[in-house]
Amino acid sequence: MRLVLWAIAVAVVIGLGCSTVYRAGPFTFGKCDWGSKVHRTDFTVYTAAGQAVQDGTDIYAARNLRGWAYVYPPPFALLMVPFARLTLFWSAMLWYVLSLFFLIDAVVKCVRLVADITPGTDESGRLILVVGPLIVLGVWFMPGLARGQVNTLLLWLTVGAVYWQRKGQDWRAGSCLAGATLLKVFPIVLLGYFVWRKRWRFALATLVALVVLTLGMPALVFGWQKNIDYLTEWGHVVAQPSLSSETERENSPLHEQLISNQKLRNQSLEPVLWRLTGGKAARELAVAAGLVMAGMIWWVGRKSAPENELLIVSSVFVWMLLAQPLAESHYFVLLLLPVTVLVLLARSAVDRRVRRVALWTWVTMGVVGLAMSNVKPLRFCGALCWISLVLWAVLLWVAYRAQSSQRISNLPAH
Repeated sequence: MRLVLWAIAVAVVIGLGCSTVYRAGPFTFGKCDWGSKVHRTDFTVYTAAGQAVQDGTDIYAARNLRGWAYVYPPPFALLMVPFARLTLFWSAMLWYVLSLFFLIDAVVKCVRLVADITPGTDESGRLILVVGPLIVLGVWFMPGLARGQVNTLLLWLTVGAVYWQRKGQDWRAGSCLAGATLLKVFPIVLLGYFVWRKRWRFALATLVALVVLTLGMPALVFGWQKNIDYLTEWGHVVAQPSLSSETERENSPLHEQLISNQKLRNQSLEPVLWRLTGGKAARELAVAAGLVMAGMIWWVGRKSAPENELLIVSSVFVWMLLAQPLAESHYFVLLLLPVTVLVLLARSAVDRRVRRVALWTWVTMGVVGLAMSNVKPLRFCGALCWISLVLWAVLLWVAYRAQSSQRISNLPAH
């Protein structure tokens, strides 16, 4: 069985690698022309920004062949300069290899996190903790890797923040959370969670890293004033339209690329409710739902024992995806930690009711993921949003049931 899994993994890795490089667009390798004539990658958006850094031009005016704009804060553009100096083939291949590393290491960290609260987990148990989440989330991981997206790096940084904080390495954890925030912004809500838990060293480390990465490092390259201008431009071009209403977003050049509620791949609460209600009070309903969810996390989490904290952290991961104004379906790779906890519950919980609920939730998530790829109405109605909401509810329900002195894999039998 293990040999079969390894064979499948190798075939998938090679296939995705070929797809990633091919999708990056036309390139010359040796004396032959290769690559897709249709530009189908996000990766060249990043290298266009890296090239702009080299050329001294505006990184937010840079466009790839598809006409897409760079949408991240300035620090990430600096990291892409080495990739911009390589040929398209080698830069796309290197990014793919690094993305695989980010994914594999994130999986390892998630398994270690749950294994730490379940001493004695055998080798077969660890294998299930690896394979189970990947089966469910593979439908989101694989397109993201093939399109050269940044989400595996985001996953690695957010999981790393939780992992290193639990290991007591606050400065490393804070640097990870700061890096994640400078990619997609919304991971900053994890800082609020750890402030609530009074993890002051971690909070300080995150804030210091944010200042260094946002102001210090870019200023060495761009100069102080130009970096401030870039941050202001990012706020005007990206952040402000993202927080605006759909009517106001229509005037943004990023509307078609990223921030439209009409795009079926946007699966957080606001765009899903906007599509289902025709735009009527969608934002108000999403905000109210987000506040209720946050209140439930606080209510359950305030009495949660340290042994059960991973359940609460995992519910925060789900909440921060659903409560933000826009979350494309490939963002949901961040469910890796919550789904790993779910697989643990389905396998190890003493309470049979918990095991059944966790197992059915895991199965349903897998079915929904596969079905969404082929059934457009499921994307329209936000099937990924609703099954993620179910996952959030299951995690909090288990945390509520767990006795304060017991681990999440040793729930009370009824």
